[in-house]
Amino acid sequence: MENSNERTQENSITREASDSDSKATLSVGQSSSLLGAIESPQIWSANHLRGEVGGYELVRELGRGGFGIEYLARDQKLKRDVAIKIARPEIARDPVAIRRFQDEARAAAGLDHPGIISIYDSGVQEDLHYYVMPYLVGKHLGDWLADQSSPMPEKEAAKWMIQMANAVQYGHDAGIIHRDLKPQNILMQQSSDGEMQRPVVLDFGLCASTDSTVATTTRIAGTPRYIAPEQAMFGNRQITPKSDLYSLGVMLYQMLTGTTPLTPDNFAEAVLMLHHSPIDAPKKHRPDLSDAMQAICLKCLRRDPDLRYESAGALEADLQRFLSDRPVEARAPSIAERFGYELYHGSLEKIFGWAIIGINLFTWAWAAIGGLLVWQRYSDVPELVETLPEFLFFVGVVVIPFHLLGAHAGSLMIRGSKHFLWLVFMSIVSLVWSGIQATNLFSNGTTLRIYEGRVVATTLVFLVIAPAFFAQSCMLAAGAWTAWRRNRASV
Repeated sequence: MENSNERTQENSITREASDSDSKATLSVGQSSSLLGAIESPQIWSANHLRGEVGGYELVRELGRGGFGIEYLARDQKLKRDVAIKIARPEIARDPVAIRRFQDEARAAAGLDHPGIISIYDSGVQEDLHYYVMPYLVGKHLGDWLADQSSPMPEKEAAKWMIQMANAVQYGHDAGIIHRDLKPQNILMQQSSDGEMQRPVVLDFGLCASTDSTVATTTRIAGTPRYIAPEQAMFGNRQITPKSDLYSLGVMLYQMLTGTTPLTPDNFAEAVLMLHHSPIDAPKKHRPDLSDAMQAICLKCLRRDPDLRYESAGALEADLQRFLSDRPVEARAPSIAERFGYELYHGSLEKIFGWAIIGINLFTWAWAAIGGLLVWQRYSDVPELVETLPEFLFFVGVVVIPFHLLGAHAGSLMIRGSKHFLWLVFMSIVSLVWSGIQATNLFSNGTTLRIYEGRVVATTLVFLVIAPAFFAQSCMLAAGAWTAWRRNRASV
């Protein structure tokens, strides 16, 4: 614990982030005299408040955040120090915002866990909405990490994260998703002799019920560097407890490396980086990190929620295995997972799309040139003249439309389409077409009489077409899977 009172004030539970990661606040307009008073740091000297709000004597301002201004106060009845949070003037004038302020108090009040901030009381005095919390001394995790000369030891980080995961799991079991877990919302509570006791989860201002329509992506909420990819997605997708797991993973990554996996400064950058920028392995920043801890950290940070831990409790259990030197369940991303990532987040889908367009143009030209060369070489053969109408009909009715459809499917992949059913259909058709062309290599007959008896021409033409369309079928299948994921993510 710092010796100076000023330092203690700055590190109290009621300090909120005021940097670029904080929730934005609105400009303050005209307010009532009572609301106007809380804009002064000397609120306790306002005559009409007489130094009290709701029976709590205000001592000093401790911090200001996006939703409220917090003060150290004295509980007159129970003779104890408390922290009181008062809604900011612009919040008090917004019915939606004040409802969220009240929801924050109700959510925390319903959670009885040593790792979650308690709520003693709440109320309204004229225009002032407030709630009361215990006054705990300690540092926010972000401040504590900034004071360290090096990243945390692995086992110490695991112990702190176990307690955080336990508290978050308790909230999830009660049906509460925090949605804004970050170092400034984690207090490293100190004992009276200055030793760290436990991390305490703060600020439920953006929380939502697991079955609430509030927990959707109709509006982006959270802090850019700590929100999960699904939170940075416009639409109406339901946010789940696994979104909090991603935020825990970001904090674990920061505790182990001293930096966050991605560094967006605003929501626009977060949307782009969370969906398109790769995450460096923690070992890139800290080569001595164990494989087990890196696997745990990266499992929390999977972009696909289904690939993260099933729950915060599962993360806690894996960290317990790590502390007891047992094998952990987390594994490094597999080849298939990395391939899927490149398809969904990287440029591989576009590469496949251009390759499909190229296959259709090349094989059409290859077959057409092959047919013309056969015609030129054997034009004096009467039987060949009879095959010309058949050849032209087949090219005009079957080959050209099929290749145009294939090229269209490739263009859909380049544009990042959601039409996965069409891509599935074209993948199947391409596979069938590849099989038909392959039979020309291993049978006496061919699909076109112009090639009959011309072994060299048949081999040259169909030896290229058959594997080319098999490759196209595989790439279209990959594109269909990616489009299905994209379509699912927007639901």
